[in-house]
Order: sequence, then C-alpha cells, then structure tokens
Amino acid sequence: MSKNKYLIVLAGMVMQLSIGSIYAYSKWIEPLSKELNWDAHDTKTGFSLAICFLGLTAAFMGKFAQKIGPKKAGLIAAAFLSIGLLGSALSVKIGSLYLFYLTFGVLQGIGLGFGYIVPVYTVVKWFPDRPGFASGIIIMSFALGSLLTSFLIGPLCASMGLSGAFGVLGIAYGICMLGSALYLANPTSITNQHLHEDLTAKQIITDKRFIALWLLLFLNVCGGIAIISKAAILGEEVVGMSTAQATMFVAIIGLFNGIGRLFWSSISDKIGCWTTFMIFIGINAVCFALIPTFSTNQISFQTLTFIIIAGYGAGFATMPSFVKDIFGADKYGPVLGYILTAWSAAAFAGPLLLGLTADISIFYLFAVLLLIALLVGLWLKTLLLKPVTS
Repeated sequence: MSKNKYLIVLAGMVMQLSIGSIYAYSKWIEPLSKELNWDAHDTKTGFSLAICFLGLTAAFMGKFAQKIGPKKAGLIAAAFLSIGLLGSALSVKIGSLYLFYLTFGVLQGIGLGFGYIVPVYTVVKWFPDRPGFASGIIIMSFALGSLLTSFLIGPLCASMGLSGAFGVLGIAYGICMLGSALYLANPTSITNQHLHEDLTAKQIITDKRFIALWLLLFLNVCGGIAIISKAAILGEEVVGMSTAQATMFVAIIGLFNGIGRLFWSSISDKIGCWTTFMIFIGINAVCFALIPTFSTNQISFQTLTFIIIAGYGAGFATMPSFVKDIFGADKYGPVLGYILTAWSAAAFAGPLLLGLTADISIFYLFAVLLLIALLVGLWLKTLLLKPVTS
C-alpha cells in the first residue's frame, strides 16, 4: 500500500510527542518528594538515566532499528516506554527508588531511544530536498510533548494519585506510539536498499569531524538540560513563582523548545548548518551570562530562559542535516546515533554542574561552556575546509 508522506510526518510527530513527555520531568519532583519523601537529587538520577539510555540506544541500536524497519522498531519503542512508565507506577506504589531508576530510567530510556531515532531516520528519507525542515518538524514534536504532559501531571496526580498518573500516561502514550509505529514506513524506492559500506565504530569516533560535532552538541546541551531538569524548582526558588506559575513556566519552556527546533532547522536549510550553530550558540552564551544579573526580575529571567531553550532545541533539530551534509546520506544514520551519546553525557553533566551551588552565578559557567563551543565550531570549520581522505 502506498503511504502518504504527510501522514508519515504526522505519525512521526505523534511518536515524538509521546516520548517528549520526559521533558516535563521537573513536574514529577514535587509529588515524588511529598508522597515518598524522595530527595530531588535522588529522583533527578531517574531523569538522567532516561536521557542517558536514550542516547546509548540511539548509538548502539540505530543500525538494528534501520535493519528491522520503522514499524518493528517503533513497536519496540512503544513497548519499552509503556512498560517503563507502568513499572514506574509500581515502583511508586511500593516505594522503591531503585525500581524507579530501572523502570523510569533504564526501560523508559530504551523506549525513548528507539522512539527518537525511528521517526527522524524515516521522515528525512521522505523529504530529501528539505532535510533540515523535515528533522525540525519531527524533533519539534518531542519538545511539545513536555508542554502537553506538564499540564497533565498535576490533575492526574490529584485525581488518581501519583502511581495512577504514571500508569495512565504509560497506557495512553503506549497506545499513541503503537498507532504511529503501525503506519511508519520507508519510501518504497529505498526499502531494503543497502548499497553502501557501513562505517565501523572506530572509524566514526576517531574522525575529527565527529569529535567536533559531538563536542558541539554536548556543550550546547549541558546548560539547557540542566534548566529542564529543575525548571519548576528554579522558577519557584529563583524568582518566587507560585506552583501554577511554575507549571506554566515548564509548559512554555516546552513550547520554545519546539519553536526553536523548527525555526533554526528551517534557517539552516537557507544559511547552512555551521553558520546556524554559531549564531544560536553565541546568542545562548550571552543569555546565560545575563541571567545572574536579571534573575530578580521574573519577566527578564523567563525571557532569557526561553531564548536559551530555543537554542538548546535547535542543536537537536539541526544536527541530523549537519551530519548528513558532512558524512553523506548513506552514512549519516550511524554517525548521528553515536553523536547522540553527547546527549547522554550532558544529561548527567548539566544537572550535576547546576547542583554544584544554589547560587545563580553558576549560570556563568554555562556561558563559558558555550564560548568553548564557539571555539570548537571554528575548529570544525577548519576541518571542513580540508580535503577528506578515504
């Protein structure tokens, strides 16, 4: 049966919207603390594990996912994510933090990994002339998932308890991902086509261009993911938001995460990926440096945060076409998978750095990291100007 490429996009968006629920994590912190007396630092490990296994799955299972096709890989994503959230419900019910790490972190993380790479790999193949836009609109949905979930967590916890909230979301997102997986497919012209020679892991990780791209993503992600991991708490403690205001803050963060992904990826199709990266990294460096000065003003703090998150999301949306431009369409899949391990590393590094001190001056450190990213970008530019040897 012939597939409609726009329905393929819709299916990919539904899957990304479902797995994007992980970015509403900060809304789980307070109910977990109130009901189970779990410290925010302890529960944050569950979030870091989920993102870590997302990246590891993307790196080491990307080739497998492409081999079995988007439908089967999507079904695996749905199963792991649903089991992970249902397991989280059980862990909360019996009060086991380590079971929470296993289910919310590891199992859900594997589902997130499959659910992240499958739509991106698939949809980009349907839009070879606009890879930046295609990856941007899909990855935008991941960010918008946090917007939806941030509004659901509170009412669900209030109506059916914390365990019930995890269970309902596990079932609901599992059903959505199931429907998405059953429609996803590669274009007929390339189904089962495998004419290129795969790069080995050693060839990928020793390529200086890969190292530069990995560092760019890692340094860009650290600050953004640190904010996302404690967004609600930052809003309440830094600028004195109420619980309702903090919920809206988290939701709007999800919105700007999505807007940034679509906007900057579309820009990259026009001015190129390298230039795009340098612009949003430079803007974010300035915003991080300004936050300590304007942290007492709620509007200024939120505005700077939203700009940062837009640039944070831009890195994910622009990276697929950046990799494709450098390594070619036939090799970008495995290379992108390994680059996403930078996300895994940043999932631990970013929140860890933010937790070094409660002082808002820690944001200067993230500004410095982005200045280093600009230097890495300049290094990458020199590498791209050199002829590539086989």
